[in-house]
Amino acid sequence: MTSGVRVRAIGFGRQAAPFVDLLWTVYRGDPNWIPMLRRAQMERLDPEKTPFLRYGEAQLFIAERDGRDVGRISAQINPLHDEKWNESAGFFGHFDCTNDIEAATALFEAAETWLRERGARFSRGPFSFTINDESGCLVEGFDTPPMVAMPHGRTWFPELIEANGYQKAKDLWAYRYPVDAPLGDRRERAWRRIHDHPRVTVRPFDKRNFQRDVRIAAEIFNEAWVENWGSVPITAEEADRLAADLAQFADPRLTAFVEIDGEAAAMVISIPNLNECARDIDGRLFPFGWAKVLWRLKRGPESGRVMLLGVRQKWRTREFAQLGVMLTAEVHVRGAAQGYQWAELGWVLEDNHLLNHALRRTDAEVYKVYRIFEKTL
Repeated sequence: MTSGVRVRAIGFGRQAAPFVDLLWTVYRGDPNWIPMLRRAQMERLDPEKTPFLRYGEAQLFIAERDGRDVGRISAQINPLHDEKWNESAGFFGHFDCTNDIEAATALFEAAETWLRERGARFSRGPFSFTINDESGCLVEGFDTPPMVAMPHGRTWFPELIEANGYQKAKDLWAYRYPVDAPLGDRRERAWRRIHDHPRVTVRPFDKRNFQRDVRIAAEIFNEAWVENWGSVPITAEEADRLAADLAQFADPRLTAFVEIDGEAAAMVISIPNLNECARDIDGRLFPFGWAKVLWRLKRGPESGRVMLLGVRQKWRTREFAQLGVMLTAEVHVRGAAQGYQWAELGWVLEDNHLLNHALRRTDAEVYKVYRIFEKTL
C-alpha cells in the first residue's frame, strides 16, 4: 500500500453512496462536467436494478488520503465475455481520481489483486460495467460537455492509467454530425430508395409496446455487431432495463425500424441529450431539477445521440446494400423535423474502416476520442 493512501472496498446498493459522492470532488472546477442524475448512478450500482451485477462479479474500491476520498475504481469479471472470446479477462471501470499518482496506483493495485485472485490474465478498461455501458477514457475532447450516456474525464486520467503499466488497446471515436445541414443528394437518394421499396415498411418504435420493440432492437444489435472487437450480447434483462430507462425520456419519433417482408431488418435508436437538459441541476432531480428537465425536454434540446444502430446480417445484400446509409439519413430527417441542430454518432471503433469511411462521406467529424487500455497481469 502506498504511504499516506488507504483503499477500502465498499458494497453495492445504499453502501455505494460514497462511490457516487466522490465525483463532486474529482470534477470540482471542471466547467464541462455534467453529472449523470445521482439517482440513476445509484441504480447502476444496485444489483436489483443492474442485471450485470447479478450474472457477473464486481467490486468497488475507494482511495482516501488523510480521511478524504480522492479516487475510485471498479474491478469486474464478465462471464459472457469469457464465454464468447475464450479468454480469462479482467476489467476495470468507474476510474475517477484527483491528480494523485499515489492514490491511482493504490486503486489499480487493489483492482488488479482482486482480478488476479479470480484468474484474470489481463486487465482492460475502463468499462462501467460492460462494453455496452459507458466505455473508454477520454483522451481528446475535454473542452466540450459529455453527451448523455457517454463518459467525461479529467486531462490527467490517461497519464495516471499509463503510469500504472497500461497501454492502448483500442480507440473509440465519437462523431459530431450536423442535423441542421442539408442531407445531401447521395444519402437522400438512398433514403428515398429504401422508403419507396415495395417490400419495405419504416415505422417508429411503438410506445405502447416499447419494451417489446427495445428487445427486438437489442436482438438486431447483437447480430449486427457480433464480430465487433470485445463485443458481448445485450441480455434480455439488460434490454428490459434499457427500455425502462428510455421510457422516461426517449422520443419514439427519433427511433425507427426498417421492416422487410414484415420482418424487422434494421433499427436505429436516437435519444435527446439529457445532459443538455440537466446541465445546471447538479445531478439532483429534487426539489426543482425534475421540473427543469421535463420543461427542457418538452421544448426540445438542440442535440441528441444515436445510441443503437444495426442491420441484420441476412439483409446485407446488394438489393438492400444502402440500409445503413438510409438509417443515418432517417435520423437526419427525423431529427431535423424536431428542431435538432446536431447529433453525436458514436462510439465507433477506430479500425471499423467501413463505417468510418461512410461517416466521413457525410459532414460528420470526430470530436471526441476515448481510449481502452490493457495490461497483462
